[in-house]
Amino acid sequence: MKVSSVITEYNPFHNGHKYQLNKVSEETGCDYKVIIMSGNFVQRGQPAIMDKYTRTKMALSCGADLVLELPVSFASSSAEFFAKGAISILDSCSVIDTLCYGVENNEHGLIREIASVLHDEPQLFSDILKKYMKSGMSYPAARTKSLLHVLRGYDTVCESAVSEIISSPNNILAVEYEKALLDTNITGFPIKRIGSGYHDTDHMKSFPSATAIRNLLSSSGARLTENMIPEECFTIIDEYAKDHSFVFENDISELLYYKLLSLKNEGYRNFSDCNEELSRKISKNLYKYKNFTQFCELIKSKNYTYSRISRVLIHIMLDIKVDDLLQNPYIRILGFKKSAAPLLHAIKKEASAPIITKVADAPYELISKDIFAADIYNRLCKNNATNEFTHSPVIM
Repeated sequence: MKVSSVITEYNPFHNGHKYQLNKVSEETGCDYKVIIMSGNFVQRGQPAIMDKYTRTKMALSCGADLVLELPVSFASSSAEFFAKGAISILDSCSVIDTLCYGVENNEHGLIREIASVLHDEPQLFSDILKKYMKSGMSYPAARTKSLLHVLRGYDTVCESAVSEIISSPNNILAVEYEKALLDTNITGFPIKRIGSGYHDTDHMKSFPSATAIRNLLSSSGARLTENMIPEECFTIIDEYAKDHSFVFENDISELLYYKLLSLKNEGYRNFSDCNEELSRKISKNLYKYKNFTQFCELIKSKNYTYSRISRVLIHIMLDIKVDDLLQNPYIRILGFKKSAAPLLHAIKKEASAPIITKVADAPYELISKDIFAADIYNRLCKNNATNEFTHSPVIM
């Protein structure tokens, strides 16, 4: 049995994702495709546009065999912890051969070299990085310069190539995947992306980005077209829209403000990805708060990117602390195809972590953050009919 995997968000699932799943089958010759997918909150620090079960249906309809949930503590974290959490789950399944991931340019050798340096952090790299940071250089620029010093003997290294790899969102994740894979027996397999870039907002292009599709769905009366999402997903989205609301960043604004205000006196430094300086900055500007996106723009600076700020705010709202990133992995099944029975049997036989199909049977302390996040999300999307204790995995 040959098993390939993909780490993703499917926010929402689109034609580029279907292309990738088809390429995974074509390039690796796998028997099954396992997906690790963010739940109801995603890595950029925002709620997903549709709930995790709806996105699971899309994935299974378009080529996935098994969908596992990436716990919210990792799903809403930086690229490093996002990758580390997802790969720890894949590794604990004990049956995964390959991790396939999208890249902007297929420089697999250089990606692995960069990952190796960041994984081991040789003293030379650490010393040079500190030197550049003390000189006032931004962290991304300092890291590029430091990597060039360490990688000088690598034949294809040039500053533009390294900069491109560690500045693109997809390539940054690729480096973090390869870094985490160094501690496993899983092989990384890059697949060159096609279509629009990560932040591209033009929905008229062939293979538009998830960002462009979300922007379109936020417009009143806007309709998705066949160049955006697979045919199999149209019915799923239409059914979802009858009983639920699409969820956008600013939908959390009032809830977040209440949480920030209630914790103002004690500060926010104990939450994941926050520090004392950032905690003071949030408190100082709290009375200028209008909504989520406005506050992220207000707080961001040379040292704190919009994404870093949005992740911190999500962590505060969902009560995600630093220790939550130290939790042991567990395998939470969101959905599977009936034809994947041999795969499920193999995982149940070989897995080194607990397998959760029914939340009611799982130790509450293990998945309490995911239950809380789902309860919050269900209010946002106007879905009060089900909860984590009553919702079964999607089976197709």
